[in-house]
This record gives sequence, C-alpha cells and structure tokens, in this order.
Amino acid sequence: MYLSPAEIRQTRLNALDQFLVASQIWVDASSRFTELGLRAGRQALDEGRDQLDALITQAPLNFELPPLERLTAWRGESAEWVREAFEIIGDAQQGILATTRDQVAALDTLLMRQMDRAALSADATGEAAIDHVRHAIREAEAGFNELTDAAVRGTDLVEEQIRQMSDAIATEADTAPRSRRARS
Repeated sequence: MYLSPAEIRQTRLNALDQFLVASQIWVDASSRFTELGLRAGRQALDEGRDQLDALITQAPLNFELPPLERLTAWRGESAEWVREAFEIIGDAQQGILATTRDQVAALDTLLMRQMDRAALSADATGEAAIDHVRHAIREAEAGFNELTDAAVRGTDLVEEQIRQMSDAIATEADTAPRSRRARS
C-alpha cells in the first residue's frame, strides 16, 4: 500500500518539472513586459526628441501643445499597449492554470494507484470506503477542471473586451477631426 521509492522519485520529479514550467511562464511574461516597456520608452524618447528639435528650430521660441493628430495617435498607441499588457497577463494565467491542472492530475493518478493497491487487501467494507474515496477524488478533479476551464474562458473574455476597447480607441483616434492649424 505504500509508495515505492521509484514512485516517490517520479512524483517529486513531476512536481519539480511543473514548478519549472510555472517559473518559465513567469520569466517569459516578465520578458514580454520588459520588451513592451522598452518599446513604449523608446517611442516616448523619440517623440520627446522630435519635440525638442522642433522647439530648437523655431525662430521665436513658442510653446504650443502638440497637434491634435499627435494627441489622438498617442491615445491609440496607449490603448494598444494596454491591450498587449492584458494579453501577456492572460497568457501567463492560462499557462499557470494548465500547469496546475497537470500537477493535480499527476497527484490524483498516484492517489488512485494507491487506492487500487489498498483495495487488493481490503475487506468488503474497506473496499466500499475506498470506492467512495475514489469517487470523491474523481469528482474533486472534475470540479477543479471545470473551475480552470471557467478561468480560461474568463481570461479569454477579458482579453477580447480589452482588444475591442483598444480597437475602438484606435478607430476614434483615426477618425478624430484634424487640426486646421498648419504644422511648423
């Protein structure tokens, strides 16, 4: 009825593998966030440099707000960055849920194997109790799988809503009235 040394070793290796997968998911998400931040920072620096160049070349120094077209473009770009950030978070969450599901399934399989071994030496009452525990484990795993499926669907819905919002803001930025002032 006890776990063999090989089963203990395999269970530990499986758990470590799942931990490694979860860690890699967060490393990848961090890398994607870093890339997003670098792109946004690079764009802000370029925009600042362009504005500084425009100020330097002006004959009489005149401080004006950026043209309306540029402000609406910034709004659209910001919406795209928000959409991408939520996509990164959603991908990481779904990866963690899949990893957790795999780990729970591995532990449940091990537990079921132990129940099978216990049933071999149990009397009728013990076997009935073991069957009850098996059923409870299967129900718990099914419930857990339903919860993770619902979480994945929820993440997909949030990502879709963010995408729609981002598209709407970008479309608004494209259709915003153009400034009538001549550019310098």
